[in-house]
Amino acid sequence: MKSTFFGAAYYAEYMPYDRIDTDFQLMKDAGMNVIRIAESTWSNWEPSDNVFDFTYLHKVLDAAAKYDISVIVGTPTYAIPSWLAKKYPDVMAVTPEGQSIYGRRQQHDITNPHFLFHAERIIRKMMEEVAANPQVIGYQIDNETRSGNGYSPENQKMFIEEMKKKYPDINIFNDEFGLNYWSNRIESWDDMPDIRGTINGSLSAAYKAFLRDRITEYQKWQADIINEYKRDDQFITHNYDFSWDGFSYGIQPLVNQQDAAKAVDIAGVDIYHPTQNRFDGATIGFGGAIGRSLKKDNYLVLETQSQGRLDWLAYPGQLRQAYYSHLASGANGVMYWNWHSIHNSLESYWKGIISHDLIPGETYKELAFARSEELKIDEHLQNLKKHCPAAIIADNRSLVGLDEFPIDDVSDASVGEDDWSPKELSYNHILRWMYNACYKMNLETDIVYKDDIIDMDSEELVKKYPLLIAPSLYSATTELIDSLRKYVEKGGNLVLGFKSLVADEELKIYPDALPYNMTDMVGGSYDQFTRPVDTTIKIEGREFNVSHWMELLRPQGTGEEIWGTYVHPCWDKYAAILHKKLYENGSGTVTYIGCYMKCEGLTSILKKLIRRIGLSVPEEIFPIIVKTGTNALGEEITYYFNYSPRIELISIFKDCTELISSDNYNRGDRISIGPWGIKIFVNR
Repeated sequence: MKSTFFGAAYYAEYMPYDRIDTDFQLMKDAGMNVIRIAESTWSNWEPSDNVFDFTYLHKVLDAAAKYDISVIVGTPTYAIPSWLAKKYPDVMAVTPEGQSIYGRRQQHDITNPHFLFHAERIIRKMMEEVAANPQVIGYQIDNETRSGNGYSPENQKMFIEEMKKKYPDINIFNDEFGLNYWSNRIESWDDMPDIRGTINGSLSAAYKAFLRDRITEYQKWQADIINEYKRDDQFITHNYDFSWDGFSYGIQPLVNQQDAAKAVDIAGVDIYHPTQNRFDGATIGFGGAIGRSLKKDNYLVLETQSQGRLDWLAYPGQLRQAYYSHLASGANGVMYWNWHSIHNSLESYWKGIISHDLIPGETYKELAFARSEELKIDEHLQNLKKHCPAAIIADNRSLVGLDEFPIDDVSDASVGEDDWSPKELSYNHILRWMYNACYKMNLETDIVYKDDIIDMDSEELVKKYPLLIAPSLYSATTELIDSLRKYVEKGGNLVLGFKSLVADEELKIYPDALPYNMTDMVGGSYDQFTRPVDTTIKIEGREFNVSHWMELLRPQGTGEEIWGTYVHPCWDKYAAILHKKLYENGSGTVTYIGCYMKCEGLTSILKKLIRRIGLSVPEEIFPIIVKTGTNALGEEITYYFNYSPRIELISIFKDCTELISSDNYNRGDRISIGPWGIKIFVNR
């Protein structure tokens, strides 16, 4: 890398008039060195069937050469042209709600042969136009790929064929999915009913897994086509996105991203985050952990906001801080969506770097300043390798399991309502609850997946991650559970959240004490659970509110410690949190958290555990966030962020140089960081 990538999505074809030269000069002046183009406008490139017009594409590429800006070209397959839907109505996906109507993006069925024929043709035509262009450095497959949520008869036939391969004996299929219930059992595959009507959560989840696998195949299919044309010095990427809770929030339930990413050379992510008083950097950190997880390497932020939606307009200094936050999380580039604010249609008020007047304003100026500042020290910030002492297990099967069997499946939703927790507690809420607690106490974490746990040697896993956290790992195979046991036996420290190790891969609940095959290591079990009402949890003398879910844990009396108890007239005889150190089989520990509580309660448990196992974390806590890593020069880099409107003080622990100011500091110095400020240190 000559420098980190800094740029934006650019759509000349969206502009109200031709201003390509003006835009490129502004981008160059702002320090931009890359743009993303072409993925959204198939109907421009192919205005009618087999008629192609790449005029705007070449105009942009010519300008990129003139201003020496690199280009990532996207395949334009996520938003199909209207003529394709008109000519082949069956390309529109058949969903549980009926057939999709043309208009929005990603409503087509990516398995439809008519769609695939035309998608391949436009990809090949585009590659013929751009592959040899020296400005083109890479390709983006599609855009935040979706399956279309297709439940057509053809889709369901493919699903049945997969089930036949997995379960050659139809009786085993019936038993595994519990199809005796309500007479759902089938004696012939021909009797399989329409999945859209199923009341079987396991079967519904299996079909959703089937749709995720179609995306994995589809991205590989596109990558194979691109690889026929691309040069050795070009890369393939994709912009993987997240679940949505007003902003990028948790893992994406519709895509097995770790599988799909095998098709790309560099992982890309789209991270949209809160700003103003809610800007804490946690969403950027979480998105970065996902980005690193996909290829076990650095990644690109292919989309993030500049102005964005109504409530995202950043306070002065926050865009600069966000830019460095991405780099501190391991990003090798940051690109904004998009360059200009759009004058028509759905995303007109998802504003870009320049507003509708197309005049550079405060947002442009702050980003240009941040980039000019960063370029002076860019060689120290490139390719930052993270060395996180902890990892959090993320899992789509468990996510879907808690969608099919919701935590808040209550007869009266008003029972136990509160004003501090989500209205409905989902897997991603639990995942972010645990991630955010680690983040705000400056315990840097990676994201890992089931296969990472199973495939890695247990001793190596313990060395890499002395602490492993599993938020509501609802679905767990016996192979995974065995791997977790070996991790603990080799000295690892495992934290299990409530509703963990409950069901197998097909969401069939284990007919045994829970957490399944882990009660001896946990030092307890449970068979009763409820929604907390007027209940708190006592941890080291302090009480914290409990909400949504509580398991009534029964200690075994085998050396486990009770780290939390319920405060309630009926539930106080049960444990809420158990901790056990293994003396017989090794030095590992298991901590089981049996309820959802206020984040401060979770933080107190994690702090106690970290002290107990001797894990080192910075003394600072939020709003000071500390991020570290090793750069391409082999230097240890430490970022300090102040996510607050107040001046904060930090302590210097090693002799170092602050890179932005070039000031030298000695161990023991106390220095201040201004509101929404940042300091970047390299050890001397």
